[in-house]
Amino acid sequence: MFDSSARYPPGKCHPGTREKVLKIITDWIIDPAPDHSVIWLYGPAGSGKSAIAQSIAELLWRLYQSQYAGSFFFAAGDNMGRGDGSKLFSTLAYQLAVQFPALMPFINDTLFKDPMLPMRSMEIQIKALIVDPLLQASNWSSHTPTIIIDGLDECADSTTQKNILSLISYYICYHDLPLRFLIASRPEYWIRDAFEVGTIHDFTLPISLNEIGDADGDIERYLVAEFAEIFNKYSRVMCSVVQPWPPKRIIKRFVEEASGQFIYASTIIRFVGYSSDFCDPREQLRILTTAGPHRASAFSTLDALYAAILSRIPYTHRAALKLVLGGIILDLTVQAIEIILGVDAGVISIILDALNSLIEVEPVEFEAEEVLKVFYGPRGVPSETRIKFCHLSFREFLRNQPRSEQYFVDVADISDQFLFTIFHLIGDALEQKPEVEQHRT
Repeated sequence: MFDSSARYPPGKCHPGTREKVLKIITDWIIDPAPDHSVIWLYGPAGSGKSAIAQSIAELLWRLYQSQYAGSFFFAAGDNMGRGDGSKLFSTLAYQLAVQFPALMPFINDTLFKDPMLPMRSMEIQIKALIVDPLLQASNWSSHTPTIIIDGLDECADSTTQKNILSLISYYICYHDLPLRFLIASRPEYWIRDAFEVGTIHDFTLPISLNEIGDADGDIERYLVAEFAEIFNKYSRVMCSVVQPWPPKRIIKRFVEEASGQFIYASTIIRFVGYSSDFCDPREQLRILTTAGPHRASAFSTLDALYAAILSRIPYTHRAALKLVLGGIILDLTVQAIEIILGVDAGVISIILDALNSLIEVEPVEFEAEEVLKVFYGPRGVPSETRIKFCHLSFREFLRNQPRSEQYFVDVADISDQFLFTIFHLIGDALEQKPEVEQHRT
């Protein structure tokens, strides 16, 4: 739930940031007859989805309580069970009963008849605890209230995530479930497929955080405001510091390094001003702006996020993972990683799917197709795609061995391997050319 002690204090949008996306969602919630029953809010890891979901939940609770039906914030690895998908519908049913007293008798009666319902399958829970009570209740508002589900990608496993979407889709589509849903997640391929080609697609409004608003501008406003707060908090320590602090060039540097990633900006603020009750913000900032081992300690939260995403890739693909990551750092195309670095195409696909929340894929056009035929041979030149990281901090993580540990990427070694293979292929092509010319004559 949005006000759970397990999440205190929760992250939320800083005043003056994310205004466009917050307005789109709020307008949808207060619209009595929207075109869509579901909003899918998606974006890369660390882009601020949970902060937006939290801000919306607080806004509803404060200003539009009749439109708030409940919330669930998933968290992988949480010891309070917030990664357990089987708790979703029973938790939402509890909130519905509290929020809408007309539902409480029906939900209580159902639980009295079967106290073990919260332990049963999700299919049984959603029908018995949510759908049936809603359909039995009289005078239910035609202005359907909103349920917020954040971090769907952090729920248990992909099968559970798909099942949740399937159940919501089924009851909206075939039973006119009088609820609307705001669902926030990373764009994992199985979630993306469900929203793009599944039944739920027809009544979903997708919102990409990469395409809405000014993330860089929002991050700059956040940093300026938070650094001012730190300056005031430690006014006695900062009395001799020349303002503006930090200088504008430092703010600009942090904005560029964040590359749209709010978790990066909040990590900086936490390290500079809130790492302990007796920290010196001047020294903390110096550590962040100076290369060295102490800088790495500031990003432990971010490193844990990256390591968690990478850990999903099977250990048997660890060597291939490093080649793929190295290829991306070297700005190679997917096909070059396959042909020149020798990574199996199927394995590349598995790795890129797992990295989906950290990468962007874009097509590449080549003019020198005849030259490329030397490398691709009789298969012909395929359509090329190039991968880039969503965040500069991920590249920094991979190239810093103390931070990335087993995921460290030795770019120099991979570059040498790439060049060796290129020279070998060119040599083979030159040896074959006289034979081809002789055959033509």
